[in-house]
Amino acid sequence: MEQYSQQANILLLLPAYNEQEALPPLLAACEKTRQQLPNLQVMVVNDGSKDNTAQVVTDYAQQHHWVQLVNHPQNMGLAAAMRTGITTALQQAPEDGLIASMDGDNTHQPHELQGMLGKLNSGLDVVIASRFRKGAKMAGIPWNRQLFSVGVSILFQIFAPIRGVRDYSCGYRLYRASALQRLLEQWGDQMITEQGFACMTEILLKLSLLDGIKFGETPMDLRYDWKPTASKMNVARNIREMFALMWRHRLKATFRKN
Repeated sequence: MEQYSQQANILLLLPAYNEQEALPPLLAACEKTRQQLPNLQVMVVNDGSKDNTAQVVTDYAQQHHWVQLVNHPQNMGLAAAMRTGITTALQQAPEDGLIASMDGDNTHQPHELQGMLGKLNSGLDVVIASRFRKGAKMAGIPWNRQLFSVGVSILFQIFAPIRGVRDYSCGYRLYRASALQRLLEQWGDQMITEQGFACMTEILLKLSLLDGIKFGETPMDLRYDWKPTASKMNVARNIREMFALMWRHRLKATFRKN
């Protein structure tokens, strides 16, 4: 399996909706990370923001060739932003390249990609920055968000387990582009059908149905106290969507085994 050095080509997807305040410090952190990962590139998928998100990215990209902007003309949700990001990234990434994803609200830290890259080189296809591994840290997380994340972790570890995975909902991940290419070839337009945060869990579940895909995690330092705007997450709706996704996945996995 391909081994990657710090010279690896990594294309980082940042889905963003009304993140004009969060993106400048996040992009600055990406620029600093490029000192260790010089071939890191960033693709911001602006999901029809009503603020100056698009202009912020455009201005930054004029001075930094490694940043690009992809626009949705209107707000279509996280699932659509991830579909756009993955399909566009696969058109640009080499077959042996890497694709990462991260929240666009400045709660994730780009420098952690170095540790995730090292973990990937242990023979994995997907590495998740996890809140549930020894050494993980969290700051400023609302209690309902913490309860949701813990509940999702327990639910899926029991009813839809994936070896090596504890954090099913975190959007901070590093993928081999070849794994995402297989995902797209297998499901096409149905690669991501869930809405909201459930789409991130759906990606993992569908990847787990592909033969030979291996997963792992590294501890993350989640800085929710750096988030400049209020959460856009509807916890009750996302709980319902996660339960529905879990049962649908169990049925697919059962049919696949039979």
